[in-house]
Amino acid sequence: MRFFPLIAVALALSSAAPALGQGATGLPAPEPGSVDTLRARKREYTLFRPVPKALMRPLSTDRPDATESAYSVDAGHFQVETDVLRLGRSRFDEQTAQEELAINHANLKLGLSHNVDLQVVVESYTIQTEGSPETGTRRAGFGDITVRLKRNLWGNDGGATAFALMPFVKLPTGRNCGNGAWEGGIVTPFSVQLPHDFTLGTQLQATLNRDSEAAEHFLELAPTITIGHDLYKTLGGFVEIASAWDTRARAWTATLNGGPTLRLGDNLQLDTGINLALTKDTETTYFLGFSFRR
Repeated sequence: MRFFPLIAVALALSSAAPALGQGATGLPAPEPGSVDTLRARKREYTLFRPVPKALMRPLSTDRPDATESAYSVDAGHFQVETDVLRLGRSRFDEQTAQEELAINHANLKLGLSHNVDLQVVVESYTIQTEGSPETGTRRAGFGDITVRLKRNLWGNDGGATAFALMPFVKLPTGRNCGNGAWEGGIVTPFSVQLPHDFTLGTQLQATLNRDSEAAEHFLELAPTITIGHDLYKTLGGFVEIASAWDTRARAWTATLNGGPTLRLGDNLQLDTGINLALTKDTETTYFLGFSFRR
């Protein structure tokens, strides 16, 4: 459990770090001197005193790409982001393959303050099959739970860039699905608004994973970069490269991700897409999901 001090320090930093910048990309450009006024007004609102609709930020989600959003949920508001269905498949040779069907893997988010939200990621139901058709194994059931705390450092309510810190801890709640181990790490999402309705997002995620066979933790570093674009008022899309470096095996994995998003009002978004494997033994996945805020 040597990684718990690291997680505790990350949680403390994300909760105590001072706000460093202007405030959220996506809002109309403020008048000179009004950004600080807006930020000061929104500091008055808390979990038990929600931000009024007129001051809420545009809907910003951590899905469907792997790159997390740098923006937090407005104080006192609740947001659900879920994979309704996600089907993944990786083939190791002609006889052996691994498949996973995820059903309603949901991220439940609650705005605690003007720049902090609490997230609980629940793997509601998973079906995993591995091996050849004759001798393969099948597992199914409730999976692990991940608790995350996002702290936006700047850009929540105005400005061309935004940055956040998001430490997380994975709880080994899955009996049949999961590795039965505590894991954790930190994510550092960064966002830039580009001309002509383009958005650039990038992050580095550092995770202490558990190898059950070796009975030890190892560090995985996962950089990503994504570009989103609004095609029409309600239709957008993204293209992303997501990768991971296993520091123990000294090996890269990578996927090319993309898909459309459909906004149905200010508080509902649908999405679908594919994560296409670019490296050997990497899973290719297809997904369908939605995000909702109230």
